[in-house]
Amino acid sequence: MNADTRLPPALIARLAALPVPTITATLFAHGITNGFLAGLTPLDANTARFVGTAFTLRALPVRADLLGAVNDATAPNLHRRAMAQVGPGQVIVTDCGADRGISFFGELISTFLMRKGVAAIVTDAGIADTGDVAATGLPVFCQGSAPIPGTARRLVLDLQGPVNCMGATVIPGDILVGDANGVAVIPRAMGETIAAAAEEKERMERFLLTRLQDGAPLDGTYPPDAATKEAYRKSLLD
Repeated sequence: MNADTRLPPALIARLAALPVPTITATLFAHGITNGFLAGLTPLDANTARFVGTAFTLRALPVRADLLGAVNDATAPNLHRRAMAQVGPGQVIVTDCGADRGISFFGELISTFLMRKGVAAIVTDAGIADTGDVAATGLPVFCQGSAPIPGTARRLVLDLQGPVNCMGATVIPGDILVGDANGVAVIPRAMGETIAAAAEEKERMERFLLTRLQDGAPLDGTYPPDAATKEAYRKSLLD
């Protein structure tokens, strides 16, 4: 894996501590309106949390001559190449045209990727062997169970290019953050900015939550009026 695909450990820790909804709301405030991969859910909410960088894979509708060339080894098998090339800390992100009825991943490949240190699988298709894949502990987000081989309808024809995953553009090296809520995509260059802004948003929201739990009215508390903002500023000095 190229060195520039790795994230600073401190940034990983900061993003891992933030809820995905806070991150996506922060992205929205910074002009990224499609930073959430809507429609994907984790196979296991208890092992859903991850932070990593995108390794992209694009699968297009099968064409007989192209599939035949892969099968007779006159053309490269890009799915297998991706499994060989993806590295520790990276997240496999697919563009399969959001076809939920097929899968390019099952128990064996997921076990291999888990042992390799891959951070997660994020696929806009389905997953085979869902229970067994969940048991590997690898964070996996998908559209559900699909024990039908991907090559029934799609063929991997491009690696490490921009992809469309559930309506969001993902560029190789982008930062992905997952938890039980789903997956957020952060443009790589905005990582530190989004982390800092999301941390501040989370601190403010924890303050507002405490006030609501103590009986404060919703009006003036959320969204916070000037008096509430001043109370928040004072709380930071205590």
